[in-house]
Amino acid sequence: MHVTVVGGTGLIGARVVRLLRDHGDDVRVASRRTGVDAYSGEGLREAFDGVDVVVDVLNVNRPSYEYEQGLSFFDTCTRSVLRAEESAGVRHHVGLSVIGAERLDSNYFRGKVAQEQLVAQSPIPHSVLRTTLFYENVPRLVDHVATTHMVRLPPVRVRPVSADDVAATLCRLARGVPLNGSFELAGPEDWFLDALAREVLAAQHDTRPVVPDTHALFMGARLRSGDESLLPAWAETSSSFARWRGQVKTRSA
Repeated sequence: MHVTVVGGTGLIGARVVRLLRDHGDDVRVASRRTGVDAYSGEGLREAFDGVDVVVDVLNVNRPSYEYEQGLSFFDTCTRSVLRAEESAGVRHHVGLSVIGAERLDSNYFRGKVAQEQLVAQSPIPHSVLRTTLFYENVPRLVDHVATTHMVRLPPVRVRPVSADDVAATLCRLARGVPLNGSFELAGPEDWFLDALAREVLAAQHDTRPVVPDTHALFMGARLRSGDESLLPAWAETSSSFARWRGQVKTRSA
């Protein structure tokens, strides 16, 4: 299989490239490091020539840019990618988005919603993976909101996920039949966002206090206490097969 990974040098993209190559696929990396600029469209058409699948995991790297210009960035880049895919005859677009983006009010999350809508409206068959906060991004989030004396974060629940699990799922989607829809992936544990920050600071032997603050922003969005926008829509049940079988035996006795 011939694949191009847009954003293939980033946190998720580098992992996707490695996994696909380990599987024997022919993988091209499309990033500014390889002379491809999705925002301007430069080099995209050539990067997609003869490719079966495009995996788009492009993200912005500067927090201030994410929050203020996220909508413009994702809208422009996604239009460029889809236009080049259609011209090159790409047969499957695999995208990466965020769980709860449609419920969060910031330009970054509005940009992710616009990205999903553009992909859904495109004639190219697609699969979109929607995920929660990455473990690997928690330290970066803490660094961004920290001051000299403290860290303020909204006390809301999240179910973070590892970048390795995200990359593995993207690879499975890329190698499968297009969903023409989205698939959600989250980690196994619920955390409060401020509690995650305390874990990060403790690991760094940083004694600054973490203050739960309902006025603090998460990637530009304001979240009220008890807000569940960052959680997946689905919920795991506690009933195992063994428990179900025991209940059936009891009812039939």
